[in-house]
Amino acid sequence: MLQTIINNRYKIVKVLGEGGFGKTFLTEDTHLPSGRRCVIKQLKPVTENPQIHKMVQDRFQREAAILEDLGNSNNRIPNLYAYFAEQGQFYLVQEYVEGKTLTEKIHTEGVMSESAVREILKSLLYVLNFVHSKHIIHRDIKPDNIILRDADNVPVLIDFGAVRESMGTVVNSQGNPTSSIVIGTPGFMPPEQAAGRPVYSSDLYSLAITMIYLLTGRMPQELQTDPRTAEIIWHQYAMNVSPSLRVILDKAIAYHPGDRYPTARDMIDALQSSAANPANPTNPAVNNYVAPTEPSPQYNTPGSPNPGGGGYSPPPTVINSHGQNPQHIQPVVTPVGSNPNWSGGNYNSYNPQQYVSPAATTNSGLLGGGGTFNTNVPVPPEIQGWNWGAFLLSPLWSITNQVWIGLLSWVPYVNIPMPFVLGAKGNTWAWRSRQWRSIEDFKAHQRAWTKAGIIVYSSFGALIVLLAVIAGIASQQEDSDTSGSTPTQVSPSPNESSSSSSSSSNSSSSSNSSSSSSSSSSGTTSNSQRLTIGNLNTYSYKTGLFSIDVPEGWNLKDNSNANEVIIYWLDPTENALIQVNVFNTQNNPDQGELTDILKRFINKFAEKEEDFTMDQPVRQKDGSVRITWSYTAKSGNSSISLTANSFIKSQEDKISIDSYIVPSKQYKELLPTVNQIIGSYKLNASVPLK
Repeated sequence: MLQTIINNRYKIVKVLGEGGFGKTFLTEDTHLPSGRRCVIKQLKPVTENPQIHKMVQDRFQREAAILEDLGNSNNRIPNLYAYFAEQGQFYLVQEYVEGKTLTEKIHTEGVMSESAVREILKSLLYVLNFVHSKHIIHRDIKPDNIILRDADNVPVLIDFGAVRESMGTVVNSQGNPTSSIVIGTPGFMPPEQAAGRPVYSSDLYSLAITMIYLLTGRMPQELQTDPRTAEIIWHQYAMNVSPSLRVILDKAIAYHPGDRYPTARDMIDALQSSAANPANPTNPAVNNYVAPTEPSPQYNTPGSPNPGGGGYSPPPTVINSHGQNPQHIQPVVTPVGSNPNWSGGNYNSYNPQQYVSPAATTNSGLLGGGGTFNTNVPVPPEIQGWNWGAFLLSPLWSITNQVWIGLLSWVPYVNIPMPFVLGAKGNTWAWRSRQWRSIEDFKAHQRAWTKAGIIVYSSFGALIVLLAVIAGIASQQEDSDTSGSTPTQVSPSPNESSSSSSSSSNSSSSSNSSSSSSSSSSGTTSNSQRLTIGNLNTYSYKTGLFSIDVPEGWNLKDNSNANEVIIYWLDPTENALIQVNVFNTQNNPDQGELTDILKRFINKFAEKEEDFTMDQPVRQKDGSVRITWSYTAKSGNSSISLTANSFIKSQEDKISIDSYIVPSKQYKELLPTVNQIIGSYKLNASVPLK
């Protein structure tokens, strides 16, 4: 029998898919008043061996953390809301993307135009460029795993394979954890991936096959392959496709990884170049295109899976026979003969110690220093890459390195992109701009700037933490002083922004006493009595300040004082509470200030309770802020878990806080009626408190 709710929270709407690793559900979050829809992936390990269950759990947690980072950093990858394990199975709770998969798009509308395919391809290449920069390979790119989002028609990449691979964790003969399964879809994955050795260009292969499907409407199994070259034959099914796009896709689906684009960035450049300079169909250089045969960069070399299964190792390094520092192997881009420090014109004759930086002999103008933009000056491969010193301390770094264009870092607005520009190009520009005694001298100088940047920012961070601790101690002292006074002893000052906070704290004190009495009474009855909400009757405050529908038979309490209206209702079992607080303010608080007031109110309310948790604040359509929170009220040997929703809003010169608390076990059951009560609350800020 199909379960109807997961983790006592997520109500299953329907099953979206089912496979060897588990199931995928569309669900509704019953802990949120909005009932937000989300996708839950239920994953089951291939083995139930308890000895490796901990390994599977650790890998699952690492892969979930990677998914969270990807979703938070890129809006074309679904957000991860939560993950958990239950009854030997693992669950991911992800953002639900409303839209059509590319498969559904083709089935309903037919093949796509070249211009549409180019846009989708370019968009997804930028996503892969970001994913690969995190040393992650998707491993299952196909039409079913790409959704065109309804909101903006942007392609979203879903269902990363690394988490599923973690479910196949076993222990090999050497006692090391490894995966017993290969992730991918036949036809869409290249040969090296089918053999369990995916590389970055494996994703580019799968993406190109997907684009061919959009252009032809044919699945990979429907396309023939040349038995001599292993080339996939598809051109005759897409006669209107330009030669330039055919060349790009053919290179991306080459049989050997070394014949493909090594990185997504390279494929983006090729796509943009082809769009700017469309190929001539009669050009023999296009029609007779032959994939390059030179060795591919190490970026594209298969690596060994990390123990966590979450990606692949960085490019390998080699150490020369002279014991010099390791160097990343990179293709040489300087033309043979253009650099006097190359002898013989081959890779093996390169000697880094022979490189001498320009002695300001090639002046390229005021902005260029001694040769900042002089591309004829050779740059050693081992110094190329990101410069953290230039990124962190751009204004000062530019002076000592004589990269005068970096002085734009001092100019307002213009200085915003400069750290990124200098971080990317700093090593090259600095090498060209001034004299260096040696490569090691250059490296030592840049390392010093990196350390300086780390020290400066770490000091700022430590200072911020120290100030936050001091502020926290002061806040606790203030709360302690406030909690020692009774409501009638506190006189909030409406002329200061803190008045709202003070009034909020006062109302919290009174409501906390209500909560305490509720907890005390419910301690003996909570396990035997269930909360029922009967008919609702409209209650209007005597001045017309507010109105709200409340259940019949609930006990009304009025703890109002001269500065604040505090009205609450307790149910007969004292397991539930409705409370309204209204007070004056002469400020016009923004969303952030309202949120802070509500947090202080909730913290004060539940400060003596156990298992207290507070969700993130959510802005409502009417401009108010909602926070869902829960705690355990305990009395003697009995206790009850309670869930609450509190709302705060500002209207004219008044701030209103309304709260609704019910037993957690009945939260889902009572939610429709609670939402009805919440919706009935109306504030008339034009009338006085008294």
